[in-house]
Amino acid sequence: MEKSKFRQIYDALPAKAPVAPKTAFVKEVAELCKVSEKTVRCWLAGAQKPDALKISLLSQKLGVPENELFN
Repeated sequence: MEKSKFRQIYDALPAKAPVAPKTAFVKEVAELCKVSEKTVRCWLAGAQKPDALKISLLSQKLGVPENELFN
């Protein structure tokens, strides 16, 4: 199964930093979309997909077209 663009952006973050960039990314997305970090991790794993409004918010924030984020 091919990884979603959303997951590819997450995977491209560096693994080491004072505050882990991947942890910061998950927290930032959770705050932006007003969901739990667990929900964001489900999106990353492909177990769930956000609704259209959240996809729109993520598209604007990440600069990636909506149709490329979770295909």
